Amino acid sequence: MTGRRWQAWAWRLTALALLWWALSAGDPRAWAWGLPVIVVTAGLMPPPGAWRWRLLAALTFLPHALWLSLRGGLQVAGLACRRQLALDTRVIEYPWQQLPEGPARLFMASLLNLVPGTLTLRLSQDALHVHVLHYQDDTPGSLRRLERRIARLYGVAQHREASP
Repeated sequence: MTGRRWQAWAWRLTALALLWWALSAGDPRAWAWGLPVIVVTAGLMPPPGAWRWRLLAALTFLPHALWLSLRGGLQVAGLACRRQLALDTRVIEYPWQQLPEGPARLFMASLLNLVPGTLTLRLSQDALHVHVLHYQDDTPGSLRRLERRIARLYGVAQHREASP
């Protein structure tokens, strides 16, 4: 491990240990299984400089992500409360517009799994395949807008502006 990587790993260990100490209320018994998890987590985190979130974009993205989850949950609850389900389930192939291969695409695919009514089925080099519980005309547009937000979050240059 190079000096910089070693230093980054040490900082991660320290930060994760402090977080664990706070979550476990300082209980020494919690370290028996907390310490191995901390070491593995610190080791699996990407190396320094592999990706960085832009702070302002992250602050504006968080409310949007929470809104996606709330809106999806309300939509699924509304569908479940209807006498007759009027579902329009589809598998969408969403072609990548802006995100390069790597953490940003994986983040978008994972985020969609957290939105009720959507499920990432496959992540390929050319497209994202998503199962949608209730397709709407604006579903592809929503995915484009989400991809743009994630591109800003990761500081990806806007290569081309896709239509809304």
